[in-house]
Amino acid sequence: MGLEDGILLGDSAYPCKIFIMTPFLHPGSQQQQKYNDAHLRTRYVIERTFGVLKRRFHVLHGKVRMKPGKVSRVINACAVLHNLAKAWGEREELPEEEDPQPQTHVQLDGNPDGQAIRDAITANYFRFENNYFNP
Repeated sequence: MGLEDGILLGDSAYPCKIFIMTPFLHPGSQQQQKYNDAHLRTRYVIERTFGVLKRRFHVLHGKVRMKPGKVSRVINACAVLHNLAKAWGEREELPEEEDPQPQTHVQLDGNPDGQAIRDAITANYFRFENNYFNP
């Protein structure tokens, strides 16, 4: 599993693992603060997206009492229906997407843990001369 497979973003209640990135609890540098700011902005967009889907599809609003496989199909169906509604000109709940950020390859040596991966992401994407994530 590598970064190209994707990662999950979690808040500080989750442990930092190779597949889930969490914010720095006490950022010790400007790079770490930039990482935290980008992490928060990204999670905010995701949370707003969940809110849009929950408002549009009441089945997602509360506890979904189904087996995980069926829940996955329900969520996928809601996402497809939401995308169709957007394609057909239904009212859009989210702001327009920003320009995509340039890709940077993150080099990870050995078998790193979650904190090493987070440190590598911070070092590669949030360098002082790198303005990818500056507003």
